[in-house]
This record gives sequence, structure tokens and C-alpha cells, in this order.
Amino acid sequence: MVLTKAYASSGKIFEQVSMRQAPEMYAQLRAVEPGEIVVVQGTYDHIEKLLDTIKVPFELIQPEAVNTHNGGRVMFVNCRAYDAGAPVKGVRQFVEEGGRLVTTDWALGLVAKAFPKRVNKVKETVDDVVEIQCTTDIARRFVGMNYAQCHPQWWLETSSHVFDIGQGVIPLITSSEMEQKYGKPYVAVGFPEGQGEVFHFISHLELQRTRLKTKEHKGDLAAFLEKMKVEKTDEMEEATVAELEAAFSTLNTLANLCVPVPILNTEMKSISAMTTKKGAGKSVKLA
Repeated sequence: MVLTKAYASSGKIFEQVSMRQAPEMYAQLRAVEPGEIVVVQGTYDHIEKLLDTIKVPFELIQPEAVNTHNGGRVMFVNCRAYDAGAPVKGVRQFVEEGGRLVTTDWALGLVAKAFPKRVNKVKETVDDVVEIQCTTDIARRFVGMNYAQCHPQWWLETSSHVFDIGQGVIPLITSSEMEQKYGKPYVAVGFPEGQGEVFHFISHLELQRTRLKTKEHKGDLAAFLEKMKVEKTDEMEEATVAELEAAFSTLNTLANLCVPVPILNTEMKSISAMTTKKGAGKSVKLA
């Protein structure tokens, strides 16, 4: 990971913040047992490294094992191309029976095959970093940072798959900057399916770089600790605020995706309001 120091420090920061602000979630993470979380090996993203950072046990399997695996409770599918032989049957059955599927970037192809008309690729990005907007309750909970002058960023790898969404798909995290550059704003989306739910993120959860766009982004570890109201420990290493925001937000997102309660099971009024705006997708009413 290019942001190795930022992720190492953010792991320690996440522990302090979650124990103070989200003790129930923290307790749920500590109670995760082997076999509950499954990670499908990818070519580029490495979600397993981030799970190690927040100390969540997982089972790592190969894509060809998905159709015969019991699936656990949450299945993370790392970025890789899925063409012929994609484990469509396995992921569809996993979700319909109540599992949570989380995919990144090129695994969009697997989602499109398993759940037709939900998402479709429209173009690719260049190596880029964009500022994101967290206008939904779920997005704010994922990112976990609510201080003034917080401007989280999302790294777009070269050839990340920009996508459009269909009926019932909920925009969770968006980027007006990405929409200006690539025509679509969707960074993270989700949709309920059967008894389960599906989440997809453009690019990777293991972010590789940021940009120093503002004065606040150029701040150091001490500045970020002050914003997050966290005490420095000996294990924390120096990084910029931009790097720490990116690392912390992805770790906190991952933690929320591991909890054993449905995420897409509320009325989400803020989502309804956001989806009526231009470029934010279709308005969705959940049962």
C-alpha cells in the first residue's frame, strides 16, 4: 500500500474513535468469528489487508471456489475482471439467501452478470483523485468524519469502471467532480436483493494516493488527531491529513460493512432527497 503509514496510523485512530463513538459496532467487530467474513482474491484490490488492520478475521478464497463455498455472512470481492466462468450462481444464491455482497471496481462485471439491469459500465477513468460528497446517512456513517473542513477524497485507478445505475439502486457516496470529468457521480451504491444486499464501490477500498488540494489537506498527524479528538500513541506514524482522511474513511467503511445487521433497511429520507437531484440517480422507495 502506498498509504502504508496512513493506514497503520488510521487503524489505531479507528480503534479509539469507534470505542468512543460507536461502542456497539466495535463490540460487534470484536465478536466476529472465523468464517463469517469471506474475501474473494482479486488482481488489484486487497481488502484482506484492511481487514487485518482493523483486526477482523476473514477467510480468503479463490474466485473459482465461490460457487461451492458456504459464503459466510459477508463476501468481499476484490477488483478483477469477470468474463466467462464468473461465479454468477454462487453470488446470486449467497445474496438471495441473506448475504451481504461487497464488490470493487472491475468486479462490477460480476454484479452486472448476477443481477442484470442493476449496474452497467459506461467508460473508464484515468489515474485520478476526486473529492467525494457524503449526503446520505449511510455515507456519513461509512466515512465517519464530521468535523468542519472535512473533504474526503477517493482514488480512481487507471481504467476504473465508471458505471450507470438502474431501478432500485441507491446512490450512497457520490462525487460531483467525478461527474464533471466522467459523466457519472457514483462512488458507492447499494441495492437490496432477495433477503440480502449488494454494495459496489468504484476503484478500490485499498486507496493508493491522495492530493493536497487545500491547506487542511497538508496538515500533519497531530492536526488530524486534534480533529478526531484522539490521543497519539507510539505506534502512529506521520502522514498528511489528506492521507489520514482517505485511510480512516475506508477502514471505517469496511468496519460498517462487517456488522451483522442490515444496512439498507431504513427509509433513509436523506437518500430520497439526494436521489431527486440532477445526476444523482433515480428516486428509490424501499419497502
